[in-house]
Amino acid sequence: MESEVIELFDKYASINKFKYSHDFILNDSTINTYFIFKGILLSFVDIKDYQPHEEDVKKHYNKRLLEINHCNNGRYLYETNNKITYFRKGDLCISVFNLKKSKSEFPLGYYSGLQILIDADMANKQISKYIPNFNLIDFYNKLNDENGYLLIKSNEQIDHIISEIYNVDNNIKETYFKLKILELLLFFSVSEFPKIKNREISINHAKIIEQVKNDLTTDLTKHVTIDQLANKYSISPTTLKNSFKKIYGKPIFQWQKEYKLDYACKLLNEGTYNISEISEMIGYKSSSNFTKSFKKHVGCSPSEYRKY
Repeated sequence: MESEVIELFDKYASINKFKYSHDFILNDSTINTYFIFKGILLSFVDIKDYQPHEEDVKKHYNKRLLEINHCNNGRYLYETNNKITYFRKGDLCISVFNLKKSKSEFPLGYYSGLQILIDADMANKQISKYIPNFNLIDFYNKLNDENGYLLIKSNEQIDHIISEIYNVDNNIKETYFKLKILELLLFFSVSEFPKIKNREISINHAKIIEQVKNDLTTDLTKHVTIDQLANKYSISPTTLKNSFKKIYGKPIFQWQKEYKLDYACKLLNEGTYNISEISEMIGYKSSSNFTKSFKKHVGCSPSEYRKY
């Protein structure tokens, strides 16, 4: 399994090899992978402006592979069975790796978390030594016979098991990761997971939200209302607001305001425009209001930010 993953990523990434791990570097994104048990890989994923080559991965590795993803920051969205499904910070998603996804992306432009890949056939014998009543192949088959994935909302048990994995002393990582994976699988072996409701969006609504996002970011000086956007795309204001928040995690105008202020940071870094010009470029009529909003969002004034 290790050699196949390395061969796959060699097409897209530079690789730094260490004794128990590999760092796959894709532009500004990194995937730090540890080889835990035979047939089990644990990766820390830090994504910035990168979209996965999932279909190439599936063609390359066509086996009974379980994929466990925990979202530590950002949002992950994919399309399957004519629905858009997403998970957010603290959520855990368990899926069969060959689940057909016609779309897969990180709508906020960034994502971090951990991913565990388990070859059910390769790892089952070894895991059964530690958890005798848990069969990875049966678990895979049950998941595959249902929707192909299971989304678990953030809860105390998951947070306890997963959160500790992110901060581990380098001297104990190899052993600690093994213990944590066993703890997670042990939790799976005794759990009946309720299906999370209302975490899916129709493809049509998702397309509308993408168009709304483009409207909000194309002309930052233009002010529109919820009703204007809803009328433009023939969608109810409530559905528009709820669908946008599901995908982007924030109310429409809060998201737009933060987008504008983040863009202002970029303009300040470039140094081409003065603060008054930047204020106008992102739709503020008053420089003082811009400074007040910027300081609340960033923690310092625009002029202080530019000095840094």
